[in-house]
Amino acid sequence: TMTVQEIKNLALLLCGQRDIPDSYIFLYINEAMTDLATRFDEAGKKEVTYLYGIKDIWTDLPNNCIAIKRCFKGNVLEDDFLIENGQIKFPTEGEHKVEYIATQDNVTALTNTPGINQLFHEALAYYVAYKEMTRIFMHEDLIAGNNKILLITEYHRKAEQANQTLQTMKKSRRRIKYAPMI
Repeated sequence: TMTVQEIKNLALLLCGQRDIPDSYIFLYINEAMTDLATRFDEAGKKEVTYLYGIKDIWTDLPNNCIAIKRCFKGNVLEDDFLIENGQIKFPTEGEHKVEYIATQDNVTALTNTPGINQLFHEALAYYVAYKEMTRIFMHEDLIAGNNKILLITEYHRKAEQANQTLQTMKKSRRRIKYAPMI
């Protein structure tokens, strides 16, 4: 687990800068958490809500909804729903169980720990370093000391690696059949 300060320290090492303003650190980390939670099921906070839908009528989604994972009516998985502008349109009338990825709590202090799964924390540092280098070297792509491409590539690699680790852990938690002791 890394605090925002630890992520900042690593990002400073990665981009070779003396300082990054805290306001940028918070902005970059919050952006990255939303990106990761949207791209990787294992990264984000999962929540469930029950919505009553009328066929072909738009219904508001919760304010903290980033992406829909699944939608059920009773025990039946429904995948004919539409999402647009923070609303959902169901194919049938009735109560629907909606599983979704929720926004993370934004970081606002160096002592905070990002709410995203801790295996993604190192990737956050690479994203922060990338964003800061992009801010400083906005128009230059490959000049001395500017390693934006390497940083964003490593951000994606670290995120994929964290996701793979979590998926492996998830599989290993499944029930294992065993022979009874005699």
